[in-house]
Amino acid sequence: MIWAWIVAAVAISWLFCKKGISWYHYIWLLLPIEMYGVTIAGATLKPYMLFGICIIASDLVRNKTIRVPVAIIAAVFALIISDFLTGFVMASVMQHIMFILVLMIGFCYQRRQKDGIEFEEMGQATLATTIGYGIVFTVAWLMFSRGITPDGVYASERLEPGIVLRLASFGGNVSQRMRGFCIDPNSVITTLIPGAAYALANVVYRKQEIVKSILALAVYLAVVVYSGSRMALMCTFVMLTIFFVIGYKRANNKRQVLVVGMAILGVILIGLISNIDAVILEVAKMWESIFGERASLGSEYGRLTIWKTNIQYLIRNNKELFGVGQNQIYLLTERGLACHNTWLEWICGTGIFLGVAIDLWFILAPLKYKKRAIGLGDENAKNAIPLIMAYVIVVVCISTVDNITNSVLLFLMLILRYGIINQSVKMEREA
Repeated sequence: MIWAWIVAAVAISWLFCKKGISWYHYIWLLLPIEMYGVTIAGATLKPYMLFGICIIASDLVRNKTIRVPVAIIAAVFALIISDFLTGFVMASVMQHIMFILVLMIGFCYQRRQKDGIEFEEMGQATLATTIGYGIVFTVAWLMFSRGITPDGVYASERLEPGIVLRLASFGGNVSQRMRGFCIDPNSVITTLIPGAAYALANVVYRKQEIVKSILALAVYLAVVVYSGSRMALMCTFVMLTIFFVIGYKRANNKRQVLVVGMAILGVILIGLISNIDAVILEVAKMWESIFGERASLGSEYGRLTIWKTNIQYLIRNNKELFGVGQNQIYLLTERGLACHNTWLEWICGTGIFLGVAIDLWFILAPLKYKKRAIGLGDENAKNAIPLIMAYVIVVVCISTVDNITNSVLLFLMLILRYGIINQSVKMEREA
């Protein structure tokens, strides 16, 4: 039944996607399907990977060869050597194979056009994805909250299919969190962030597709709240604030922006004050759900405690240089918990030198784009704002979950490092 929900999300996304965009951009409509697919030796071959293989094949047919950057080749060889040094653990090997596959798909995607990535077409695909999946996830949550639980809506175990995950937390309390088509509730937000950033750009300074963009933002914010991800809440607040500042700076009439902003804030405050009792009750429930039912940062099962335990294991067992293999640390420590931090997972899996190198390869991608963007023009710089913002938010969000094959992260990193972000000529003509 979960596939019925997946088909519905893809179909709604396709309906909201402006027709006429190049076929390979439709891969964004499949990226949020992170948990489901065909499992081979512990690795899941997901729908977007099958679509991505078509992108790689088309690139080969068109160009006869694929010239891969030295950094990607070096990463592939380094991961092979890392697996050799850690004993060729199958789970680690399969994780690295999946990582390399997604890396190649993303690279072929960003070079599919000789002139670079068409910002408008990619933005249309990500915006539609946020709307389609956001609507399906919100509907599933509302059904669950009213006791309507057909197959695919509710899961009581991590590996059980279900959009809403209800299980006992580390403290023994029961939590109910939106996880979409990902295994972890902290990951679902990363799949919708690019569309949300593009929607904010539309509303704040592009001044187009306002209704569709507001719908995307509404369902995105709903998923953020329902996911219960504290990091996603903080990052979303920061993203909204930064885009408001950008809109204010770019506005010809700054006083008008302030008046509109204060008017919106006033309407919200009036609504809150007029229903103060109900608001206080709902806020208390939300606070208890998000902060009271789960481990705090420094508690026995908190993030800092887990990170400290995993790092100490590496040092005490002389594993800090070469690591213990990807996704293996939870089998070795006394707490039996994964890293819950993608950047630390790279270090635990491959060692401090290779792990830090890979972390920096990702984290410094926006600076690499800034260096390459000199001379590309103001239009490119403006188009890159939502992509850079989305990338930074994803980088921060996955610091609370281990997900080295996060497709959105890899795609955006490759675009910033190797792609040229252009306004699509085709879309300009249609406009």
